[in-house]
Amino acid sequence: MAIGSELKVLVTRTDRLGDLVLSLPAMAMLKKAQPTWDVQVMVAPGTVPIVENERSLSKIWTWREDQPLAETMRLVGELRKETFDAVVMFYYDTSLARMLRKVGITRRYGPLSKWTSWILLNRGVRQNRSAGGQHEADFNLELSRCVLDDESGTPYSGRDVGPQLHLSQVQQRAVSEFREHYHCLDERVVFIHPGSGGSALNWEPEHFASVANELAALSGCRVFVTGAGRDSEIVSAVWQNLASEVTVLLNEYVLRDFLPVLAAGDLFIGPSTGPLHMASALGVPTLGIFPPAPTMHPDRWGPLRADDLVPSNLVPDLICPARRTCHGARCEFYNCLDTISVASVLQHARELLTIDRTTRYSPVEV
Repeated sequence: MAIGSELKVLVTRTDRLGDLVLSLPAMAMLKKAQPTWDVQVMVAPGTVPIVENERSLSKIWTWREDQPLAETMRLVGELRKETFDAVVMFYYDTSLARMLRKVGITRRYGPLSKWTSWILLNRGVRQNRSAGGQHEADFNLELSRCVLDDESGTPYSGRDVGPQLHLSQVQQRAVSEFREHYHCLDERVVFIHPGSGGSALNWEPEHFASVANELAALSGCRVFVTGAGRDSEIVSAVWQNLASEVTVLLNEYVLRDFLPVLAAGDLFIGPSTGPLHMASALGVPTLGIFPPAPTMHPDRWGPLRADDLVPSNLVPDLICPARRTCHGARCEFYNCLDTISVASVLQHARELLTIDRTTRYSPVEV
């Protein structure tokens, strides 16, 4: 193990986009607290654009559970050459944990969430994430603090801000190019993203269409409906009820190109989904529509900000009978999101559109 001021740490977050965004503060904390440390990251291949401009990270690795054995063995060999002192798994995956132990990393941190984690993580932390209790970002920060505490011998008490996504110079230019292309340089740009990718309940497509149409009718307001992949079905359902003034961007962009598109917005409206967190981390005001179940509630999964603007989240006003996960169609209140009215979403949207975009946080160019 490296002793003193230098330490080489690998952090991993190999699941979904929003989860990775909410891990960024915990990654940045390590470098902020110990600037001489070498912090590297391992993510799923499709999420690389989220971290490729993060200045606290020196190298990006990718891993997926279904990769061929030969590729895994090659990766093991390359990781061994790095001689990492510690690894922090913000999301525990048994296959990945087995590989990291094979690499020979002596200090392995992560949540003790499965029985295998008690065997494969020798610096595991008991975190009952499925029961909620605190925000996902706080769970991640807790793990980073464990590394800092172990190294210094004293509890680390530093404060941290919300996640920030940084754009390259090319992406920065693409922000204005998007507005120029759609002739909305002087208009308020609203993105409505109706799909949750299966991570939460969906608000009805007709409701999203009504919000889009009403906002598009406002003077100086341009509305876009976005979506890709498995959100295609709900976007198509919204599309059927849209006014001609609303533009649909379905499967138009890969992630790297979608980030500057989001950064061009003045408001993002959507359910609990990765793009909601991405928009917030890019400095765009957000309006989230969340179920009340503990594992879906904004207290657990709401977007966080790097500035003083508090994200707006709408949650059904009822006592959810679920102790953890949503009961779905078995619940007496299903679908409780129907209790969130179009009028309430429009009211919050209009208020958020009054924010001066020249004073809000803008994504930093790298």
